Amino acid sequence: MEKKYQFFISSTYEDLKEERNKAIQAILTMNQFPIGMEMFSAADDDQWKIIKEAIDSSDFYILILGNRYGSIEETTGISYTEKEFDYAVEKKIPVLAFIVDSSVNMTADKFETDPQKIAKLNVFKEKVKQSGRYVKFWKNVDNLETLISQSISKAVIRGNRPGWVRTTDFDIDKSYAEILRLTERVHTLEALNSDLRIENNRKPILTVDVYPDLDEDGKPIEQDAEAIENGIHLNVHSIDMADAENGIDYKDMTGKLVHVDKEEVKLMRHVYENSFPVYFHVQNTGDARATGVRVKLSFPNELLVLSTEELLEYREEEPLRFSQDAYEGWNMRFESPNQSDTLNEDNKFIGIDELTTVDDIANLLDPAESNEAVSIFPGEVLYEREEVKHKDSDFFRGICILPTSAGKFKIGCDIICNEFPDSTHNEIVVEVS
Repeated sequence: MEKKYQFFISSTYEDLKEERNKAIQAILTMNQFPIGMEMFSAADDDQWKIIKEAIDSSDFYILILGNRYGSIEETTGISYTEKEFDYAVEKKIPVLAFIVDSSVNMTADKFETDPQKIAKLNVFKEKVKQSGRYVKFWKNVDNLETLISQSISKAVIRGNRPGWVRTTDFDIDKSYAEILRLTERVHTLEALNSDLRIENNRKPILTVDVYPDLDEDGKPIEQDAEAIENGIHLNVHSIDMADAENGIDYKDMTGKLVHVDKEEVKLMRHVYENSFPVYFHVQNTGDARATGVRVKLSFPNELLVLSTEELLEYREEEPLRFSQDAYEGWNMRFESPNQSDTLNEDNKFIGIDELTTVDDIANLLDPAESNEAVSIFPGEVLYEREEVKHKDSDFFRGICILPTSAGKFKIGCDIICNEFPDSTHNEIVVEVS
């Protein structure tokens, strides 16, 4: 059954009318449903209730930020746009955020003049950027439309939202049969679990640990990663730019010469040399099997999470060549000479706001699927397994950690299975130096 998805558009209104129209056009062009609340006044409780219901019924939340903060809602002290954003985050609606680039020229009426609102707008933008979620920067309305179209395409392909289905495509009899089958299955499992608890008092005990990922010979892929008690230590190093003071020139897939400036080379090298491949070890030390195992890893803002597969696919991308010398110098963007004796150790960390200025890096931060059991989202990894037998274990990999600062951080780990009445929570330590 083909699904359609609803996208809620949120922004200030008067200064971004054209941008909102472009967003609506992009959504309609992708054969999806746009919904915007500009026709409603959010100033009273009844209208705010309508807005909440509209966000609740949406599959994705699109936030467009310009250079105005908008009207402030009296009870909360924040703008209506920020209030909508906070509600979408609270309800765990996936957010696609698009912030105007600082280099964009706009007319004076599209800028805030109130110092209080300017300060609130800056804080709001930082909150959006530092949240570890999907953020891109637009330079004009056409560029915004393109970015939104690309984002919608990726969101639809993921297909991990409820969406909408035509009733003519819905087989009621088949659905009833499936409900009955699943109900019987649930009853069977509940009866089995009940018998096990009453007769044997057996239960699973699940733990999750992290280790440096290994190559085919069983050796760590990244020598600067080391397992420690209850976690892992990552040693970030500075990037050698001795060969790229004037940028890098390489040939693309058609043999055309392309120039990449020094700053972009630095960012690309940083991502590929300081992203640490890891694997997570799920172990059942109890005396009963665990079924319907689900693990949720929540990463702090200082630790970006990437898909190893997508990282390597981009770096090793080898499309069909159209000329004999195509792709000459391709890898120079990623590989440092590592011969400089004067690397600046005080400036080896790069924040997410700087990394996302490069489109290729921003795309790597998009949600990804490592395999059928693992899904990677900004700041979050989900793992699902049908069962982990007692005294047994499982592994899931395909994940890279990219630190943005030094320190000691903790990954939240929530584990649940059919045998647990509630999820269990522990923390995995990540030391970065």
